[in-house]
Amino acid sequence: MEVGIQGVLGSFHDQAASIYFVEENEICLKPFHDFRSLAKAVSSKELDYGVMAIENTIAGSILPNYALMNEYDLEISGEVYIRIQMNFIAHPGTKVEELTHVYSHPMALLQCADYLSKYPNLKLTESDDTADSVRMVKEEGMMHAGAIASKKAADIFGMQMLDEDIETNKKNYTRFLILKSRMNGHEGVPYKASLRIVTKHDPGALANVLTAFKDHNINLTKIQSMPIIGEPYRYAFNIDVIWEDYAEYEQAMKEVAKSSESIKVHGEYEKGTIPTQ
Repeated sequence: MEVGIQGVLGSFHDQAASIYFVEENEICLKPFHDFRSLAKAVSSKELDYGVMAIENTIAGSILPNYALMNEYDLEISGEVYIRIQMNFIAHPGTKVEELTHVYSHPMALLQCADYLSKYPNLKLTESDDTADSVRMVKEEGMMHAGAIASKKAADIFGMQMLDEDIETNKKNYTRFLILKSRMNGHEGVPYKASLRIVTKHDPGALANVLTAFKDHNINLTKIQSMPIIGEPYRYAFNIDVIWEDYAEYEQAMKEVAKSSESIKVHGEYEKGTIPTQ
């Protein structure tokens, strides 16, 4: 089974894939530099699945990834949540006080701002990927530099964790979607759906959509507006819903259709569980 991830091995996408596909015997992870290349590879069936971050409890939604799912007509087959634990990583035997530079993704640097403020000797430098920052420090022999990344990245590249769990907010979770082309079928029992709804341009259309879900005991876990390309000041709504009774969900969708110009079901799938600390 080939599974695409954004970033190099040791990234948080790698970690998410390892958790979701833990029961699979043989997984070949294929790294991609950017999300568009990953989405394109899943759409063209070069991969069996792709793993894509969609939201973080601190940074919020990753809006370009919603657009990519719609553009490449990808389907969600599952989701996985992981707690983001940041670690200060460098060459074995070094100390934080001896370092002059630290590399990582800009969001990782921001999430560790309180820790990094204790070391004014460090120059913060942004990079494209947390794990790739560790690889660069290792392979380029940067003895006076460190990186912020996962424990898995430190293990893969044979580096030392100088400090663990250095993120400011310990309740930092990222939700990752498991994507496939629409030719791969369904797995598991669906209790959650991700939808893209364009409502009619009528007063109360969105309210009617939300009422339909309410009347059938369908719980909204997320709603996110997205501009419709080529139609200024018109918006689609990306909505996540969960249910106990699939028949109620089906009935709600029939009523939602009455107030909608278009509905795209990005996926019906088994809902993930947020890990405990």
